[in-house]
Amino acid sequence: MLEKTHAFVERNFANISAGLVIFGAIFAFTMPYLIPLLPYYGLTSPNEIGDAFGGLANPMIGFIGVCLTFLAFFIQFKSNERQNYELEVQKKENAYRFLRESITGLKDDIKALRYTKERVVYHYSEAIWNFMMDNMLRTEDMKGKEKVLNPLFYQISYILTLFEPIIADIDSANLEKKEKYQLLVNLEGLFEASFEFVLVVQAQMIKEGKEKSIREFVKHKIIIPSKKIKNELHEVLERYKESEKEQFARAVTKIKGSNYLKSSRFTNGKGNIQFYGSFEEYKENYPNSTLNEQTYNDYFANDDNVSKLFINESVRLLMKLEFMNRITFQVQVNEKTYTMVLDRPIAEEYFGIDLIELKIDKDLWRDEFVGKYVYSQKERNKFMERFVKVM
Repeated sequence: MLEKTHAFVERNFANISAGLVIFGAIFAFTMPYLIPLLPYYGLTSPNEIGDAFGGLANPMIGFIGVCLTFLAFFIQFKSNERQNYELEVQKKENAYRFLRESITGLKDDIKALRYTKERVVYHYSEAIWNFMMDNMLRTEDMKGKEKVLNPLFYQISYILTLFEPIIADIDSANLEKKEKYQLLVNLEGLFEASFEFVLVVQAQMIKEGKEKSIREFVKHKIIIPSKKIKNELHEVLERYKESEKEQFARAVTKIKGSNYLKSSRFTNGKGNIQFYGSFEEYKENYPNSTLNEQTYNDYFANDDNVSKLFINESVRLLMKLEFMNRITFQVQVNEKTYTMVLDRPIAEEYFGIDLIELKIDKDLWRDEFVGKYVYSQKERNKFMERFVKVM
C-alpha cells in the first residue's frame, strides 16, 4: 500500500503541489469577502475582519506549507532509497563480473601451460599429465644428483595458489546463492579438467606401490595443495548447491527454442525435453502470447532447423550438467515426430571429445564441436541418422 502511495505521489507531485498552492491562494484572497457574509459572527469593523481572517488563514497556510514540506522530504527519502538499492545492485554486478574475470584469467593461465617432451610440445591438460608422469618419480643424472625441475613445475605450483583466494572471495561475496553456485561450478570444472590429473597420477602410483618414489617437493608443492583445493571446493559447493532438478530446469530455459518447450523433466540422471507439436497447441497453453503463427512455423520450418537444435542443444546440456547421463529430445514437425536419445559416454565417443574439458574451453567448443559438426550439414545428417528416430 505504501509503495503504491509513493508511486502515485511521485508521479503527481507537481499537480498535488500546484493544487495545494492554488487552494491556498484562493482561500487567502476570498476569505476577506466571505467573512463579512457570516452575520452570526457580528463582524463589523475592518480590524475585526482582519483578525478573523488572520486567525483562519495563518493556520491553513501553515498546514499547506507543512504538507508541501512533507511531500518534498518523502519524495527525497524514496529517491535516496532507490539510489541505494541501485548502488547495491551495481556493487553485486561488479563483484560478479570481477570473480568471473578472475576465473577466466586463471583458465587462461592454465591454457598457456606448455611441456616439451621428446621434441613434442604438449598443451594444457596434456602438458600437466605428461609433466606429472615424468616428475612424480625420482630421477637422477649420472652424478647421482636430481635433475633440474622443468619451469612448468613452478607455473603449476603458482597457479594452485590462485584457487584458494578465489574460492574465499566467492564464498564471502555479497551475491545471490545461485550466482555463487554458478561461479563455484565453473571453478570446479576448471580444476577437474586440469589438476585432477595430479591426483589421478598419485592414485595410480599408490595402487602400483610406488608412493615412496614421489618426490617430496612435488608432494608438498602440488599434490597436497591439489587435495586441499578439491576438499575446499567440495565443502563450499555443498553450501550453495542446487538440486539436480533445479540445475536441469535452469539450464533448459537457456537452450535455443526454449520458448517452444511443452515439458521438461529430470529423473535418475536422465533428462527429457518435449516441444509443442503445433502452433495451435502452443496457443492453447499461452493464449496471451504475442508470438504469431508465421514466427512459430519458421522456427520449425524444415529438417535442417530440427537437426541443428538436436545436435547443438543436446550436447550443450550434457556438457553443462555433468550429473546427467542421458538426454532425450522430442518435437513434431509437419506431422512427423522426431525423437532423439543421446547418452553421455556415447556422445564423447561419437564426437571424440571430453565434455568436461569442452565446458571450460570456449575455443574447443567453437572449433572442435560447433565448427565441425553443427555447421556441417553432412555431419548433422549423419547424427540424425544415428541418433534420431522419425515416425
